[in-house]
Order: sequence, then structure tokens, then C-alpha cells
Amino acid sequence: MELQRIVVAHFSPTGGTKKVAQALQNGFKAGVEGLECQVVPFNFLSPTIRAKRVPKFTEHDLLIFAYPVFFGRMPWAFENWPELVGNGAKVIVVSVYGNRAIEDAARETMSFLSNHGFKVLGHIEAIAQHSQESTLAAHRPDDEDVVELKSFAQRILQTIKDQGFASLKEYEFDCTTPLKAPGKAPCVPFITDADNCDQCLRCVSACPCGIIDKDTISVKDEDLALCMGCRACMNVCKSCTRGFPQKVHQAIAERMAMIKAANSERKPNVLSLAP
Repeated sequence: MELQRIVVAHFSPTGGTKKVAQALQNGFKAGVEGLECQVVPFNFLSPTIRAKRVPKFTEHDLLIFAYPVFFGRMPWAFENWPELVGNGAKVIVVSVYGNRAIEDAARETMSFLSNHGFKVLGHIEAIAQHSQESTLAAHRPDDEDVVELKSFAQRILQTIKDQGFASLKEYEFDCTTPLKAPGKAPCVPFITDADNCDQCLRCVSACPCGIIDKDTISVKDEDLALCMGCRACMNVCKSCTRGFPQKVHQAIAERMAMIKAANSERKPNVLSLAP
């Protein structure tokens, strides 16, 4: 069984995870001598794409699954994804976090992908600028990170060449310990300045949960609890009219100040493969 395709997939509400995925993708595209395969990107942020445009995987595929850690957990938006079927494809999970902690997100994602028919080969921990506090892991992944992430891709390819794709061992992870309680978004973003909203509907298209109503450009009361707090809608708002009230901004700033104080030291990117 030969490796024929590497699918570098990313779920990136504010762009940090996409940068990590692109660095890995470039590393895979550079290749290693004697090993050739197709490298393709896949952006699975949109609910529509997750439902209608998911790649058809086979045992000849390697999926690089890059996603952001939210409150130490996997984003719930792709928990229910029946269209994602591994069919024995192999996967390396890429957990991207804002210099705080991964906690249960990695093993939750590994279990999720295993349940969808993928075989987990390993795990990458990668750092990207925090979505709620831009000074935490600011500008990461930076040039140093990009070089390192590309080298991770090269190491993965070299391992495949040395051991053979079919012979790679599966990565062991804890799938029995209960997961930590999911975090809750402090506030659901809304239009704070209706007069200046240009009604471009970018926020509607960008919402990974698909909960922003296109007619009112707001989240219905019954859907408020579904918001992950990912800020994708705020990130694409060109008029800067979608956000939080000042008191919420202040509360978030105070909380993030404590998190930053405890996590100011630069944390490394880490690649772990099965021995």
C-alpha cells in the first residue's frame, strides 16, 4: 500500500490555524527524495463544505487535521460530521493553541477521527496567536515556527519513506478518561453599530456553526448556546460593527491578563509519532 495523497485540512476561524496548516503543506510539497504524492488543501470551516465537499478518503491517504483548541476542547462545530469517513486513511492531528494549554482537545480529536474510520499516526502541538488576546503568542506562527513546521512535514515524509506507509504504527492515546467540561463563550458577538453595518453577510458565511440568521444578521435566542466564541464573524467584519459591549471586552481583558501572566514564556511546537 503506497501513500498517494496528503490532504492538509484546516478549521481556522481567525487565521492562525490556517498559517500552521500552510507551513506544513509547504513542507509536504517540498517532498523528500524517492517519495512522491499529491498534496491538497481542504478548508473545513464552513458547515456547507463539511456537508457537501468533504474529500473521499482511502487507505492510500494521509490526512493532516489542523484545528484550534477552544477552552481545552475540540471545537464542537464538527462533532457531528457524518460525511467525514476515513475508510482506513491515516491521520496526524494538529492541535493549535494560543500558548496556554491543549488539555483534553488532542485526545478528544483523536477519538473523534478514530470513530470516523481514520488511523491516528501522531500528533503535532503548534502555537498561533491567541484569538482573544492578540499579545499572547503575538504574530505566531512566526518565521521560526514556519521553518520548524516545515521540518516536521519533512520528518513525517522521511518516516514514511523509511518504514513504509502501510507499516506505520498507530499512535496510542487515552480514550477512556472523561473529558473536562466544555467552556462557554463569554458573550455572543452581535452588531454593535447597526447604522454602519454594510450587510455584506460575510459573518453569515464565516460562522462555523451556521447560526447567524441571514435576514436579521443576528443569532436567534434559541441558538445562543451554540456559539463557540471563535470570533470568525468578527474577523471577517470589514465594517468592524460586530463585537461585544465594552463591559464584556473589559471582563475578557481582565481574564486574559491573568492567563498571559501565567503563560508568557514562549512554548515550543512539538511533533510526536508512534515509536
